[in-house]
Amino acid sequence: MNNKRAGIANELQSKKKRPGALIASSVLLIVGAGASGMLAAISARRTARSLGVADDRFRIVLLERNSRPGAKIAISGGGHCNITHDGPVDQLLEKGFLRKSEQRFVRHSVYRFTNGDLLALLGRYGVTTVTREDGRVFPASGRAGDVLDAFRRMVTDSSAEIITGTRVDGLDISSQGFTVRAGSSSFNADSVILAAGGASWGSAGTTGDGIRLAAAAGHRAAQTMPALAPIFFTVAPKTELVGVSLRGIELVVESGSDSDAKRGDVLISHRGVSGPACLSLSRSVAEFLASGRGAVRIMVDLFPGHDEAAISAFVLDHAARHGSQMVRTFLQRCPLAPGRLTADAEATAPASTIPNAFAVEIMRLAEIADGQVMSGLTREQRRALVSILKRMPLGNVRKVPLDKAEVSAGGVSLSEIDPKSMESRLHPRLYCCGEMLDYAGEVGGFNLQAAFSTGWTAGMHATLNLLEAKSPQTAQE
Repeated sequence: MNNKRAGIANELQSKKKRPGALIASSVLLIVGAGASGMLAAISARRTARSLGVADDRFRIVLLERNSRPGAKIAISGGGHCNITHDGPVDQLLEKGFLRKSEQRFVRHSVYRFTNGDLLALLGRYGVTTVTREDGRVFPASGRAGDVLDAFRRMVTDSSAEIITGTRVDGLDISSQGFTVRAGSSSFNADSVILAAGGASWGSAGTTGDGIRLAAAAGHRAAQTMPALAPIFFTVAPKTELVGVSLRGIELVVESGSDSDAKRGDVLISHRGVSGPACLSLSRSVAEFLASGRGAVRIMVDLFPGHDEAAISAFVLDHAARHGSQMVRTFLQRCPLAPGRLTADAEATAPASTIPNAFAVEIMRLAEIADGQVMSGLTREQRRALVSILKRMPLGNVRKVPLDKAEVSAGGVSLSEIDPKSMESRLHPRLYCCGEMLDYAGEVGGFNLQAAFSTGWTAGMHATLNLLEAKSPQTAQE
């Protein structure tokens, strides 16, 4: 942390060597007033003031298509707002961004504006937070509105203008600067930050506008896909399974030779599955669907961490000890996702057991009669039972709905954005940040942190570069 702050201080100090007065007023225009856009504005003003630039000499304008800024923050986390994730930055990055190329890209920004920096900033505006056992950080009030109100006050204190109800149609770039077109209006700027979000939750106004503008400016953009979304099946789950939760299991997706798996809780819904493990897996599921290589199947592993040989030995041992017990009773008392498989598993009071409705479904799939006792299991029945416990089919995937995804994957190619500044490698003084970039984090506050951090970085560097270019000494040079 000290090294980071020293680096920023040195960077700012080097700029202060130039005269603070500007030849003419500068305009920084930010498209989008969500998490990344508001933090870009706050960071930009803080940077300008640190350079001794008066607010009236550096205009910051945010264009927001919604009637109010921060619509997605207001509904995030079911209205509770999972602000960020706790822990050291290196652990946050490793836990939250599993694809190494994406982790490497966001690390510069997250180190520049950390989870600790974010919480300190909110704390100065009266927002206290609580950290859950799983590391997720929420406002102590449990209200996303408190977080959003704080950011809105920060933007106001930053003397940044927000023009709402304005959807940007086009972006023109010339050697003189930028022109942003919105309906019959146009706005001229010396520098532009695109922070219009991804393509998820269209009801919140995030419909890929920023990606479209960047693409029109020549940037490559990967296809947007849902991430952190529920999964819908071609055939709805049985009524008796709907509403049932499976704790700590492994959710598996397979399509041809491709597969992926995530461990966590799963909820059976009336259209498929949801819950943390499902949200984490949904990006891979959407990619398998888009590939068109064949059916995409969802299964559940009720004994993650144990192979079929170990489970078979566990079942045999239990049958030897409790031969007269019905198979259904065994399953209903069987520990779900146990850490260890022992003969005394029932006596250890597991955190959760196989739900009754699933016990019945497992027996049906393994073709075991309802009244079957443990000692009567044939070798074929035991093998079938063990196979189902490791790979219980839940259904074939019909859809991963983008409009119900918390975030979208895809977007502006990371290779065309400088990760240290968020500046376009194609156009000087054009910046891209937030969800419109081609990364997607895990569930748990990681995506909001990345949006805050990349926005902060973009605002800071846009200001540093623009004000240096406008300084009298630079003009003489």
